[in-house]
Order: sequence, then C-alpha cells, then structure tokens
Amino acid sequence: MTSGDWQVASSFQRFVADEGAPLYEGSALEDLNTLPLQEWERRGGKVAYTRLGEQENINLQVVEIPPRGELKPEHHLYESVMYVLQGRGATTIWQEGEPKQTVEWEEDALLAIPLNAWHQEFNSSSDQPCRVVFGTNMAHVINLYHNPDFVFDNPFSFQDRYSHSRQRFFADPGSQLNLRLFETNFIPDIKNFMLDPYPERGKRTSVMRLCMASASLSLHIAEISPGTYMTAHKHGAGAHVLCVGGEGYELLFMPGEQSRRRVALNPTAVVSPRRNEYHQHFNTGSEPLRMLAFKEQGYSSKYGTGRSYQPALSAQDKDSNAEIFQISYQNEDPEISAEYYREIESKGITLRLPPLNQGGH
Repeated sequence: MTSGDWQVASSFQRFVADEGAPLYEGSALEDLNTLPLQEWERRGGKVAYTRLGEQENINLQVVEIPPRGELKPEHHLYESVMYVLQGRGATTIWQEGEPKQTVEWEEDALLAIPLNAWHQEFNSSSDQPCRVVFGTNMAHVINLYHNPDFVFDNPFSFQDRYSHSRQRFFADPGSQLNLRLFETNFIPDIKNFMLDPYPERGKRTSVMRLCMASASLSLHIAEISPGTYMTAHKHGAGAHVLCVGGEGYELLFMPGEQSRRRVALNPTAVVSPRRNEYHQHFNTGSEPLRMLAFKEQGYSSKYGTGRSYQPALSAQDKDSNAEIFQISYQNEDPEISAEYYREIESKGITLRLPPLNQGGH
C-alpha cells in the first residue's frame, strides 16, 4: 500500500461527465449569459453545470433553449428554482396522471419547480434563444444516492408539495409570513419585487427571504444603495450570489489572509465563497446593486427548521471560530474602505454612506 494524495471523482462529477457537459469550478463566473455551453442530448438545447466554492451542496445548471425550441420533459428528486437570464417562454408542470399547468415567463422571472414533478421548458421567441439558470441541490442529492436512475426515474409523487388540485399554485402572488420572509412559487420580475428595509443594517439596504414550493433550498433577494458596502462575513459553503442589477465588486479572503481577491459584479455574474471564506459586497454604481442568492436550509410555512425565525439574524462579531461571523467596520482593514471610496470617486460618485453590517441572511 502506498500513501499520498488519493482522489475519486464524486458521483455528481461523473454524472456531468456522462452528460458531456462543461463543469465550471472556482469561486466566480463573470457572465452567465455568455458562458459557453454544450449541446445537451438528454433534454435538448445546451447546458453547463457549476461546482463553485469547492463544494457540492448547491450547484447551478445553465440552460439555453433555441428559438421556438423546447426541452424534453424531466422529473427529479432534487429541488430546483429557475431564474430567467434572458428571453421569454413557458414551463409546463404536472404530476403523473394529472392535467398540466403552464406558467409563462420573461426575463428576471423566478419559478420554483415542485419536487419530482414533471416539467418542460419552451422558448416563445421565433428568432432569439432564451437562457435560464436552475439553482439546485442536485449535486448533494446525486452524491447522496450515487444513482442517477433513482434520482431521475423515481415514480413517487409528492402530493403534499404539488398537485393539479392546487389550481392557484403559481397564480397566487404569495403572502408575507414574517418580516423579511415571503412565501410564493412564482415571481414574474424579481428586479421590481418589494423588499423589506433592514434597519439593523441601515435604511439604505433591504432584504427578502423566499419560501418557494415548500423546499429546503433557501433563497433571498438583497439590495444595496449607491455609495455604500456591506461588512465582510463568513458562513458555511454553498451560497451562490447572482448579480441581477447594478454594478460593483466582491472581495473574497480566508481568515488570516493578507491578500484579497476581487471579483467584478455586473448583471448575471455569480460568486460562491468557499466554506469559512469572508466575502464582502460593494456597490460602485449610481443605481442600487440587487442580488439573488441560492443557499441551503430554507424556510417554509409547512416544514420548519426546528428553530425560531429571527428577522434580524444579525451576524455575531464576538466568536471568530463560529460558523457565522462578521468583521465589524471598526475592525476591518482601513484599506478596504479607502479602496472603495477611491473607486466611487473616480466614477464621480461622491456620496459616502456608513458601511452596512452584513447580517446573517
């Protein structure tokens, strides 16, 4: 027996290889709209997968549908929420043996796919492709069972999650469950979706956490006003932060590191910090910076987490060894704010607002 580095590909990695699709790794992708994709034999269209942040809990599936094209139907035992990057079309959803429901969507729509329900996507344009991204826990589920046939060909119908009898499942605009907590299954336009102010982080930022399709997949929408940034914080792996409007940048650094990596934030850029890696959002534009995040451990009015919901969820700054920890503005490297103010002043933005506490959203 020899010792040394030893590595075996994960079941998720093998699945993507069998798909013949690209698997993008690292911490960030600068533009999902121009990301190279591969022809997709299993469903049609084109596809690519991600394995960002050195983890396989949450991953993205980027899909392009040709003009007047459609994907082949599928169902699966992982949770999935679709965000429309560009174009317009429709998704038809049904349970085996039940009538179908169709939801039409355009750019910036957000649609939850009920667990193991059949779904099929269509492009409504006659001359333009449409591109969507599915935020999923596919990687985790495939690695859990090590059997794609079980994941993609399981006949169980989760009637408690979705059935045709719930006619307004997608038509219902949803309801607010608590401060900064909203339950819905479809948002036609997340850029104009109302968020709640986050006074713990100042009047210039807002957040809304989303419960969708009774899933354990967590999402939230956050917005930062011009002239400010959020303090750095860290947490577990898996979060994918997708810029949907505005411009800015992200700083990434591990505890104890002196150097910081900088990633541009423009619409359809995505960042996924590694476990325990500090990350920090900066707005360098004249418009609000709006972001959509996919994470683990979501909220649901039907399936709880065993913990009380705390609207503030303020990140603590006392125990740096805890999973969630923020570096307060007073304790951050002064060069962070100096670099930011030089950046915005070079663009003619003279407004300077106190940085916002990151919070534990």
